[in-house]
Parts: sequence; C-alpha cells; structure tokens
Amino acid sequence: MNMIATISSADASDSIFGELHALIARRPASPDSARIEARQLVSMAMADTWQADSLWGATDAFHAHFDFMMQTIEINGADDPSLRTLRTKCRFYLEQVEALCQSMGR
Repeated sequence: MNMIATISSADASDSIFGELHALIARRPASPDSARIEARQLVSMAMADTWQADSLWGATDAFHAHFDFMMQTIEINGADDPSLRTLRTKCRFYLEQVEALCQSMGR
C-alpha cells in the first residue's frame, strides 16, 4: 500500500474520525485508556455502515499500529522519534477505515 497517498475524506473535525485523528496526535496520559477509546470510536463508526465485515482488514491494521504506537510510548516515552512514522501509519489506516465507512454509508 502506498503510505504517502492520502484518501480524501469529508471534514472530520466534528466526527468520530476527527476524535480518532486527535487521539493519534496527542500524548495520552494512559496508553491503556487510549487503546480502549480508539476501539470504542472505531466500533461506533463501523456500526453506522451496512456492511462492516469488509472493514475488518483496515480496522485490524489500524488497531495493530495504534497498539504498537501506545507500546512505544509506554516503553520509550512520548518523545521517541519513531512515533512520527507510527502516527503516519495510524492515520493512513484510519483514513482507509473512514473512506470505507463513508462509501458504505451511501
């Protein structure tokens, strides 16, 4: 997959996806609570679609990268230079989930 190409989406600032983008960008006080919040928000977004089964690949990839990002924060701290790459990957998979949710919601 091309990690540089951006999937254009609707304005996510007031949506579940906006909350997820903010969650990726911030320094969580508790990585465990951030993991739980990410799973809840993605589940809420998927509940609004008519065919959630096709989202599982992108969703699993998002959660795997998000979990790895939280582990990196727990182990190396929030200033670890590798977090930039992990945040980019999280955003990439999140944008895929968002685009699939939006296309199925039509």
